[in-house]
Amino acid sequence: MTELQVQPSAKKDALTFCIFGVVVFALTLFLYLAGFALPQAAWGLMYIASAALFLLGVAKIIEPPVSLLISPRTIRYEHRRGHWQIDWDNVLRYDIPSVRSGLERDTLPYIGFRLHNIEPVLDEISPRLAVYLVSEQRHLLAAALRRETGPDHDYTPYYDVPSKFVSASGKVYKGVQALFAVRSQQLRELLGYDLYVPASALDRPLEEFLDWLKQVESHRPRNTTDAN
Repeated sequence: MTELQVQPSAKKDALTFCIFGVVVFALTLFLYLAGFALPQAAWGLMYIASAALFLLGVAKIIEPPVSLLISPRTIRYEHRRGHWQIDWDNVLRYDIPSVRSGLERDTLPYIGFRLHNIEPVLDEISPRLAVYLVSEQRHLLAAALRRETGPDHDYTPYYDVPSKFVSASGKVYKGVQALFAVRSQQLRELLGYDLYVPASALDRPLEEFLDWLKQVESHRPRNTTDAN
């Protein structure tokens, strides 16, 4: 097994968003110069829409061309703000997380990884990526709290900023590392996983990616000395 690369599907639409943003801007400018009578709010909305589309496209373009690097030894998540990396031997399980919906469960647009030990991730993750993930996953936490806890549950502790985090081995983390560690612990408690890769970072639908990843794992050489 050689190193496998996963290219994010979200990046494929980057140029389309940029072009569409330019087209909307050009159309708005043409209508304005042609003297079309539109409410001031409509002009403003069209300009804002064109800028938003263009900036969204640019944001997709500057994302790394590869979101996941999978080797016989490690899984590495790449983001423009940094990366995290886990050893296959540190993965307890992985799946598509879900939340309660009446008598059934609704899947969430992520692949979740449950780890034996999160310390290697805390030791390596960049502060910029840690802060971004905590912010990005607020809606994930909110969905889990609404569906997995009772209506009278006190949510306040889940949004408090921790002063420190003490790992299972007794190592103390502070600042951004502590914040990320506590958020990972909360999501593990509610959804069962420590780390989450969004569906937009994958190159195929969630179920297909999960099946593919299981096949990759089944063909992974054990006791490899490959260094990623």
